Amino acid sequence: MNADFDSELRQDFLVEAGELLQRLGEQLVGLERASRDSELLNAVFRAFHTVKGGAGFLAIEPMVVLCHHAEDLLNEARSGKVLLGASHMDALLEALDLLNVMMAAVSDGTPVPMPPPALLQSLLPHAAAPVAAAVPPPSAAADGPIDDSEFEALLDSLYGTAVPGTVEPSPLPSAPSPSPSNAMADDEFEALLDALHGQGGLPVAAPLPAAKVEPVAGPARAAAPAENTVRVDTARLDVLVNHAGELVLVRNRLLSLAAQDGSEALAAAAGELDRVADELQLAVMAMRMQPVGRLFQRFPRIVRDLARQLGKDVELVLEGEGTDLDRSLVEALADPLIHLLRNALDHGVEMPEQRRLAGKPAKGRVCLSASQRGERIVISVSDDGRGMDPQVLRRKAVEKGVIDPAHAARLTESECYELIFRPGFSTAAAVSDISGRGVGMDVVKTRVAELGGTLKVSSRLGHGSELELAVPLTLAILRVLMVRVESRLFALPLGNVEEVFELHDGQDSLLDGAMVARHRGRALPLADLAGWAGAGGARGRHVVVLHIGHMRLGCLVHAVIGREDVIVKPLGHLFDGVPGIAGATVTGDGRLALVVDLAGLADGAGELLPSLQMTG
Repeated sequence: MNADFDSELRQDFLVEAGELLQRLGEQLVGLERASRDSELLNAVFRAFHTVKGGAGFLAIEPMVVLCHHAEDLLNEARSGKVLLGASHMDALLEALDLLNVMMAAVSDGTPVPMPPPALLQSLLPHAAAPVAAAVPPPSAAADGPIDDSEFEALLDSLYGTAVPGTVEPSPLPSAPSPSPSNAMADDEFEALLDALHGQGGLPVAAPLPAAKVEPVAGPARAAAPAENTVRVDTARLDVLVNHAGELVLVRNRLLSLAAQDGSEALAAAAGELDRVADELQLAVMAMRMQPVGRLFQRFPRIVRDLARQLGKDVELVLEGEGTDLDRSLVEALADPLIHLLRNALDHGVEMPEQRRLAGKPAKGRVCLSASQRGERIVISVSDDGRGMDPQVLRRKAVEKGVIDPAHAARLTESECYELIFRPGFSTAAAVSDISGRGVGMDVVKTRVAELGGTLKVSSRLGHGSELELAVPLTLAILRVLMVRVESRLFALPLGNVEEVFELHDGQDSLLDGAMVARHRGRALPLADLAGWAGAGGARGRHVVVLHIGHMRLGCLVHAVIGREDVIVKPLGHLFDGVPGIAGATVTGDGRLALVVDLAGLADGAGELLPSLQMTG
């Protein structure tokens, strides 16, 4: 087997087995709650068996041995001889963790560690049984690699056909004959894999050779079902996305020229390009999408382990797993969601005895849900725990020096809940004294704001809390609101824009040394974008209301131009570290516009910072 082919096989194995192992964590947690669910039990068994088959093909003995022990335990459960308990699930989950470590070693090209004997012992159906008894001795089929003719015959058995002129190989041990319909049952497929690797599940001595395809006379072999998917390197997708973004900029430019020229023919051509560019943009975006369920799969295990550490009984409910999300956001949202789930379990859900005294079921409930609202993906974490007391939050914020008493007195109930996002609020005393949240929420706020997202928190004392984060559907092509400050153009992410209004005389005033506007019955902090940009001149009178993380801010500009789809281009190393600048783009009329990074602007030392700090 040549090195390139071997590398390709190994990469395919890493992808396929990685997907199986990622789902396996959620499946095992579900199996712990429903150990008699035969469908789920079979799915878990097949996952270990498939990983074992791929590992055996690549002669990764430690993985084969570990998967085989897990198979033995699961097979006893399938036959009804063993009822899986907590200790069994602990062992299976530990095996899953070790398989992931082994996968990382295979990926890095480092030696794969053998599973520890204690783990193999814990996977035995009966604890008294010796470890060696769980692995039958290798059969004759495992003595060496099969030859080309045997490999061809094995392929033929998969499709139920024979190749004329080939030599009939000796029968493989325990290999089932194919069914007349050419569709193999699960047990037949499993037996066929066992035949490939030997009855005992031990790996073959060397990887199987690549099949040599020779032209043969006679009837053509029955064709396998055509594949309708193809694996593409993400770097190639990024190039395609970049070109689609460039096309959007050209489209914008052409539409602007067509409007100025007045030619009907040019307008028609521009309109057709507009339609095609929109369709291409949607198609490219769709290729970058992944179901949010791939992100959610890792959380049942995390919740299960944390609940056991805390001595709580908690059920995690997943909703909206089919909602599509940009692949770049899947990993970016992992840490914020782990923070939210950890806080829900640690500070939200009560201990079982406390829940009984409050008239609640002993088992707590945490719900992780996802949905699409327009061009935003909304993910919420809710619990049926103790909830948060706004009065306690207000009092503790003053005690910790987060806000002054006058400011605290003006906070609404919803603004009190948003105090949990303040860095100064994340103290040990706050965690022990306040019913609700407190640890790491400022980290969540910062990360969500970096993604152009928003946060919203609601709670009901004694009934639970909900934290809702909304992020853009995609980060590939940015939809912005173009504004003008003096002669300069700025692009504000449209997903963060709530509304636009004109500031009238007497509507603005100073409050605690900061400029605010009376708007919709509350004080809206104002920030002068011209002062921040150093443009000088009079302040603008148009207000763009922005939602940054959990905060709201009115941004003063001189003119609002309109909405536009843009692709953000970096400005180079000279602008590295400049707060508030995400990059630049070219407008439809060919001018340069700076794309504002609202999260960086909020953290930078600019004119906006005092206003941002006074909001709840």
